[in-house]
Amino acid sequence: MRVRRALFAWLAMACPVFAESDWIAQGDAFDRQFKSAEALEAYQKAAAADPGNAEIERKIAKQYVELVIDAPSRKEKLRLAQLGYDRANEAKRLNPADPEARLTVAVAAARLAHYTSDPRRKIELSRVVLDETNEALRLRPGYALGWHFLGRWHFEMAQLNPLLRMLAEAIYGKLPPASNDEAVRHLERAAKLAPGNALFHAELGRAYAVAGRADDARRELEKALGMPRRNRDDAGAQERARQALKDL
Repeated sequence: MRVRRALFAWLAMACPVFAESDWIAQGDAFDRQFKSAEALEAYQKAAAADPGNAEIERKIAKQYVELVIDAPSRKEKLRLAQLGYDRANEAKRLNPADPEARLTVAVAAARLAHYTSDPRRKIELSRVVLDETNEALRLRPGYALGWHFLGRWHFEMAQLNPLLRMLAEAIYGKLPPASNDEAVRHLERAAKLAPGNALFHAELGRAYAVAGRADDARRELEKALGMPRRNRDDAGAQERARQALKDL
Protein backbone atom coordinates (compact mmCIF):
# COMPACT_ATOMS: atom_id res chain seq x y z
CA MET A 1 0.00 0.00 0.00
CA ARG A 2 2.81 2.45 0.90
CA VAL A 3 4.65 1.64 -2.33
CA ARG A 4 1.48 2.17 -4.37
CA ARG A 5 0.76 5.50 -2.65
CA ALA A 6 4.31 6.62 -3.31
CA LEU A 7 3.95 5.64 -6.96
CA PHE A 8 0.70 7.60 -7.29
CA ALA A 9 2.31 10.65 -5.67
CA TRP A 10 5.31 10.41 -8.02
CA LEU A 11 3.06 10.12 -11.04
CA ALA A 12 1.10 13.17 -9.97
CA MET A 13 4.31 15.23 -9.76
CA ALA A 14 6.20 13.76 -12.69
CA CYS A 15 3.28 13.45 -15.12
CA PRO A 16 1.10 16.55 -15.07
CA VAL A 17 -0.84 15.13 -18.03
CA PHE A 18 -2.04 12.25 -15.81
CA ALA A 19 -5.64 13.47 -16.05
CA GLU A 20 -8.71 12.49 -14.10
CA SER A 21 -9.60 9.97 -16.81
CA ASP A 22 -6.37 8.10 -16.07
CA TRP A 23 -7.13 8.01 -12.35
CA ILE A 24 -10.65 6.81 -13.15
CA ALA A 25 -9.23 4.04 -15.32
CA GLN A 26 -6.92 3.03 -12.46
CA GLY A 27 -9.83 3.04 -10.04
CA ASP A 28 -12.02 1.03 -12.38
CA ALA A 29 -9.29 -1.59 -12.73
CA PHE A 30 -8.97 -1.91 -8.95
CA ASP A 31 -12.76 -2.00 -8.60
CA ARG A 32 -12.96 -4.99 -10.96
CA GLN A 33 -10.43 -6.76 -8.73
CA PHE A 34 -12.49 -5.98 -5.58
CA LYS A 35 -9.64 -3.80 -4.27
CA SER A 36 -11.82 -1.13 -2.76
CA ALA A 37 -9.15 0.77 -0.82
CA GLU A 38 -6.93 1.12 -3.88
CA ALA A 39 -9.90 2.05 -6.07
CA LEU A 40 -10.98 4.69 -3.55
CA GLU A 41 -7.53 6.25 -3.54
CA ALA A 42 -7.45 6.45 -7.33
CA TYR A 43 -10.93 7.96 -7.51
CA GLN A 44 -10.01 10.52 -4.87
CA LYS A 45 -7.08 11.57 -7.09
CA ALA A 46 -9.54 11.89 -9.95
CA ALA A 47 -11.83 14.03 -7.78
CA ALA A 48 -8.92 16.31 -6.87
CA ALA A 49 -8.16 16.75 -10.58
CA ASP A 50 -11.81 17.33 -11.50
CA PRO A 51 -13.85 18.54 -8.51
CA GLY A 52 -17.60 18.51 -8.86
CA ASN A 53 -17.69 15.50 -11.19
CA ALA A 54 -20.84 13.50 -10.41
CA GLU A 55 -19.54 10.24 -11.88
CA ILE A 56 -16.40 10.35 -9.74
CA GLU A 57 -18.42 11.15 -6.62
CA ARG A 58 -20.65 8.15 -7.34
CA LYS A 59 -17.64 5.88 -7.77
CA ILE A 60 -16.15 7.14 -4.49
CA ALA A 61 -19.44 6.47 -2.72
CA LYS A 62 -19.51 2.92 -4.05
CA GLN A 63 -16.04 2.19 -2.66
CA TYR A 64 -16.90 3.54 0.78
CA VAL A 65 -20.01 1.36 0.84
CA GLU A 66 -18.03 -1.70 -0.20
CA LEU A 67 -15.25 -1.02 2.33
CA VAL A 68 -17.91 -1.51 5.01
CA ILE A 69 -17.89 -5.26 4.26
CA ASP A 70 -14.38 -5.83 5.59
CA ALA A 71 -14.27 -3.08 8.23
CA PRO A 72 -13.04 -4.48 11.58
CA SER A 73 -15.67 -2.97 13.89
CA ARG A 74 -19.27 -1.80 13.90
CA LYS A 75 -18.08 1.73 14.62
CA GLU A 76 -15.85 1.71 11.55
CA LYS A 77 -18.58 0.16 9.42
CA LEU A 78 -20.93 2.93 10.47
CA ARG A 79 -18.32 5.60 9.72
CA LEU A 80 -17.64 4.24 6.24
CA ALA A 81 -21.33 3.78 5.51
CA GLN A 82 -22.00 7.41 6.46
CA LEU A 83 -19.16 8.57 4.20
CA GLY A 84 -20.61 6.52 1.37
CA TYR A 85 -24.06 7.97 1.96
CA ASP A 86 -22.72 11.52 2.02
CA ARG A 87 -20.76 11.10 -1.22
CA ALA A 88 -23.70 9.37 -2.91
CA ASN A 89 -25.91 12.33 -2.04
CA GLU A 90 -23.28 14.65 -3.47
CA ALA A 91 -23.32 12.66 -6.73
CA LYS A 92 -27.11 12.94 -6.77
CA ARG A 93 -26.93 16.69 -6.14
CA LEU A 94 -24.53 17.11 -9.04
CA ASN A 95 -26.55 14.95 -11.44
CA PRO A 96 -30.05 14.20 -10.17
CA ALA A 97 -31.06 12.72 -13.55
CA ASP A 98 -28.49 9.91 -13.33
CA PRO A 99 -30.23 6.64 -12.34
CA GLU A 100 -26.96 5.17 -11.09
CA ALA A 101 -26.42 8.11 -8.77
CA ARG A 102 -29.97 7.76 -7.43
CA LEU A 103 -29.57 4.04 -6.84
CA THR A 104 -26.18 4.56 -5.20
CA VAL A 105 -27.96 6.73 -2.64
CA ALA A 106 -30.40 3.86 -2.05
CA VAL A 107 -27.61 1.30 -1.70
CA ALA A 108 -25.67 3.54 0.69
CA ALA A 109 -28.81 4.25 2.73
CA ALA A 110 -29.52 0.52 3.03
CA ARG A 111 -25.96 -0.18 4.19
CA LEU A 112 -26.10 2.68 6.69
CA ALA A 113 -29.49 1.52 8.00
CA HIS A 114 -28.11 -1.96 8.62
CA TYR A 115 -25.50 -0.65 11.07
CA THR A 116 -27.58 2.12 12.64
CA SER A 117 -28.89 1.22 16.09
CA ASP A 118 -31.57 3.96 16.25
CA PRO A 119 -34.90 2.39 15.09
CA ARG A 120 -36.26 5.72 13.88
CA ARG A 121 -33.16 6.35 11.80
CA LYS A 122 -33.46 2.88 10.31
CA ILE A 123 -37.01 3.57 9.18
CA GLU A 124 -36.12 7.02 7.82
CA LEU A 125 -33.32 5.46 5.77
CA SER A 126 -35.68 2.75 4.53
CA ARG A 127 -37.85 5.50 3.07
CA VAL A 128 -34.78 6.89 1.31
CA VAL A 129 -34.14 3.44 -0.13
CA LEU A 130 -37.68 3.26 -1.49
CA ASP A 131 -37.81 6.80 -2.88
CA GLU A 132 -34.40 6.71 -4.56
CA THR A 133 -34.95 3.23 -5.98
CA ASN A 134 -38.28 4.26 -7.47
CA GLU A 135 -36.68 7.34 -8.99
CA ALA A 136 -33.83 5.27 -10.46
CA LEU A 137 -36.38 2.95 -12.04
CA ARG A 138 -38.37 5.87 -13.40
CA LEU A 139 -35.20 7.11 -15.07
CA ARG A 140 -34.15 3.63 -16.26
CA PRO A 141 -37.04 1.14 -16.33
CA GLY A 142 -34.79 -1.77 -17.28
CA TYR A 143 -32.38 -1.26 -14.38
CA ALA A 144 -31.83 -4.76 -12.96
CA LEU A 145 -30.20 -3.59 -9.74
CA GLY A 146 -33.07 -1.17 -9.22
CA TRP A 147 -35.65 -3.97 -9.42
CA HIS A 148 -33.51 -6.05 -7.08
CA PHE A 149 -33.40 -3.25 -4.54
CA LEU A 150 -37.13 -2.65 -4.80
CA GLY A 151 -37.64 -6.36 -4.14
CA ARG A 152 -35.29 -6.23 -1.17
CA TRP A 153 -37.21 -3.27 0.25
CA HIS A 154 -40.48 -5.20 0.05
CA PHE A 155 -38.85 -8.28 1.56
CA GLU A 156 -37.39 -6.40 4.52
CA MET A 157 -40.51 -4.32 5.17
CA ALA A 158 -42.73 -7.40 5.00
CA GLN A 159 -40.69 -8.94 7.83
CA LEU A 160 -40.88 -5.89 10.12
CA ASN A 161 -41.77 -6.61 13.72
CA PRO A 162 -44.94 -4.87 15.02
CA LEU A 163 -43.02 -2.18 16.93
CA LEU A 164 -41.01 -1.10 13.91
CA ARG A 165 -44.14 -1.28 11.76
CA MET A 166 -45.89 1.16 14.11
CA LEU A 167 -42.86 3.44 13.97
CA ALA A 168 -42.83 3.22 10.19
CA GLU A 169 -46.50 4.17 10.07
CA ALA A 170 -45.78 7.17 12.28
CA ILE A 171 -42.95 8.33 9.99
CA TYR A 172 -44.55 7.55 6.64
CA GLY A 173 -48.03 8.67 7.64
CA LYS A 174 -49.24 5.56 5.88
CA LEU A 175 -46.86 2.67 5.36
CA PRO A 176 -46.31 2.07 1.65
CA PRO A 177 -47.67 -1.38 0.74
CA ALA A 178 -45.08 -4.11 1.18
CA SER A 179 -45.42 -7.85 0.84
CA ASN A 180 -43.36 -10.91 0.16
CA ASP A 181 -45.36 -11.47 -3.03
CA GLU A 182 -44.23 -8.06 -4.27
CA ALA A 183 -40.68 -8.88 -3.20
CA VAL A 184 -40.74 -12.09 -5.25
CA ARG A 185 -42.16 -10.30 -8.29
CA HIS A 186 -39.47 -7.61 -8.30
CA LEU A 187 -36.63 -10.01 -7.47
CA GLU A 188 -37.74 -12.28 -10.30
CA ARG A 189 -37.61 -9.36 -12.69
CA ALA A 190 -34.08 -8.47 -11.59
CA ALA A 191 -32.88 -12.06 -12.02
CA LYS A 192 -34.46 -12.20 -15.47
CA LEU A 193 -32.79 -8.94 -16.53
CA ALA A 194 -29.38 -10.01 -15.19
CA PRO A 195 -29.36 -13.84 -15.00
CA GLY A 196 -25.64 -14.04 -14.29
CA ASN A 197 -25.81 -12.20 -10.95
CA ALA A 198 -25.33 -14.49 -7.92
CA LEU A 199 -26.72 -11.87 -5.52
CA PHE A 200 -29.99 -11.67 -7.43
CA HIS A 201 -30.56 -15.43 -7.39
CA ALA A 202 -29.58 -15.74 -3.72
CA GLU A 203 -32.09 -13.14 -2.56
CA LEU A 204 -34.80 -14.47 -4.86
CA GLY A 205 -34.24 -17.90 -3.37
CA ARG A 206 -34.58 -16.55 0.16
CA ALA A 207 -37.83 -14.80 -0.77
CA TYR A 208 -39.16 -18.02 -2.28
CA ALA A 209 -38.29 -19.83 0.94
CA VAL A 210 -40.24 -17.33 3.06
CA ALA A 211 -43.16 -17.70 0.63
CA GLY A 212 -43.15 -21.47 1.18
CA ARG A 213 -41.98 -22.26 -2.37
CA ALA A 214 -39.31 -24.73 -1.34
CA ASP A 215 -38.57 -26.20 -4.78
CA ASP A 216 -38.21 -22.75 -6.35
CA ALA A 217 -36.08 -21.64 -3.41
CA ARG A 218 -33.76 -24.61 -3.71
CA ARG A 219 -33.33 -24.04 -7.43
CA GLU A 220 -32.40 -20.38 -7.04
CA LEU A 221 -30.17 -20.88 -4.00
CA GLU A 222 -28.22 -23.66 -5.68
CA LYS A 223 -27.92 -21.52 -8.80
CA ALA A 224 -26.49 -18.67 -6.73
CA LEU A 225 -23.95 -20.96 -5.09
CA GLY A 226 -22.77 -22.23 -8.47
CA MET A 227 -22.06 -18.79 -9.91
CA PRO A 228 -18.73 -16.94 -9.95
CA ARG A 229 -18.38 -13.89 -7.72
CA ARG A 230 -18.56 -10.75 -9.82
CA ASN A 231 -19.36 -8.19 -7.11
CA ARG A 232 -18.13 -7.50 -3.59
CA ASP A 233 -21.52 -8.44 -2.12
CA ASP A 234 -21.63 -11.86 -3.78
CA ALA A 235 -19.68 -13.63 -1.03
CA GLY A 236 -22.16 -12.56 1.64
CA ALA A 237 -25.09 -13.39 -0.63
CA GLN A 238 -23.76 -16.88 -1.23
CA GLU A 239 -23.28 -17.41 2.49
CA ARG A 240 -26.91 -16.41 3.07
CA ALA A 241 -27.92 -18.77 0.27
CA ARG A 242 -25.97 -21.60 1.89
CA GLN A 243 -27.69 -21.01 5.23
CA ALA A 244 -31.12 -20.75 3.59
CA LEU A 245 -30.57 -24.11 1.91
CA LYS A 246 -29.79 -25.67 5.28
CA ASP A 247 -33.01 -24.23 6.69
CA LEU A 248 -35.27 -25.55 3.93
